[in-house]
Amino acid sequence: MSFLQSYRLEIETIGPVHVGTGEAFPAYSYLVDRAKKEALILDAGRLLELLSEIQQRDYLEAVAQGPKRAQESLQSLWSSGLIDPAPAVMRRVAVSAPFIQTIQEATDAAGLEFRPLPRSPLGAYLPGSSIKGALRTAWLFKRILREGRDVEYKGRWQWGEKVPQDEWPFIRPPKEIRAPKAQGFEALALDYATDRSPNFHRDPFRQVRVSDSEPSDNLLLNRIGVFHPRGTMDNTVLLAETFRRSTKLVAAIRFHTGLAQQRHADTVAHAIAAQDLAAACREYYQEVAAREEEFAKNHDLKQALSLYKELDQRLNADPKAFPLRVGFGSGRMSIRLALLLDSEEGHEPRTRKTAGAKEPKDGYPMGWAIARLEPY
Repeated sequence: MSFLQSYRLEIETIGPVHVGTGEAFPAYSYLVDRAKKEALILDAGRLLELLSEIQQRDYLEAVAQGPKRAQESLQSLWSSGLIDPAPAVMRRVAVSAPFIQTIQEATDAAGLEFRPLPRSPLGAYLPGSSIKGALRTAWLFKRILREGRDVEYKGRWQWGEKVPQDEWPFIRPPKEIRAPKAQGFEALALDYATDRSPNFHRDPFRQVRVSDSEPSDNLLLNRIGVFHPRGTMDNTVLLAETFRRSTKLVAAIRFHTGLAQQRHADTVAHAIAAQDLAAACREYYQEVAAREEEFAKNHDLKQALSLYKELDQRLNADPKAFPLRVGFGSGRMSIRLALLLDSEEGHEPRTRKTAGAKEPKDGYPMGWAIARLEPY
């Protein structure tokens, strides 16, 4: 076995995908071209330089009155031919019809800012840390099922009773989970816990390296809504840049298999093989999708059901393919091992984030993708 194994990780989104950066573009930094269904992302400072002194004063007064007035002022200046924004345009990105409708129907209280994707000079990309986090969650699930014992917190995390062969273990967490307790849980499940504190040198994911994806311009400014069965969240709206459905992304993943062959105290706790990691993702995220599909059936979420059907068909057609769930809106069921929680936290969440529709019920679930590992 070689010390290093490299794979091409091919990812195709089957739902809208957004990964946050902590940034937000305010309403005065973009202009919507409704005819071309695209947004012009502006350099706000350069835009001011294009305005006359009177235009600057009026525009800044509009900005001070709020996002809606800022957008109206920009649109008015542009549609009346008073300014050519081209010198201030940093890039253009397509917008969905619900995004445009949100801008048009905005109230004075609307924020109208949108959340961008991570971006390099070459374009938007999917961070390797997001991909690795999704892989790690599936591996945690696999390790807990393999151990076949409950996981309990009694002053510290520990393995509990053995469970019957045909049952899943339960996770019994403390009432409040902060970062050190979360780290302790992962250390126990991945076998790098000690009596004092986790030995991070033994974290098995030290042997897994995932690059950022290659950049893509297959993007869409989208409306993200929150579906609640009673409709109480229908007016909750987020605007975000997303990878479109069917976007193909490629990242590199490397397995430093030599680390698992070493025999000193600070080497990784166990080996992670590429095929085993893919199988773990297939098992875990298919179970998540099955739970979500049941929710979608109960509430007649037609677009969601079409996505789960496509996911199932793709996986059946390609034994090497496996599902991934990445980014914002992925949901508690997929990112917190809620399938195994023995508490209120383990119950089905009451809401779902969807994208691409005015009514949250008609949107697509976020974060779903199909992946394959191909040796370089």
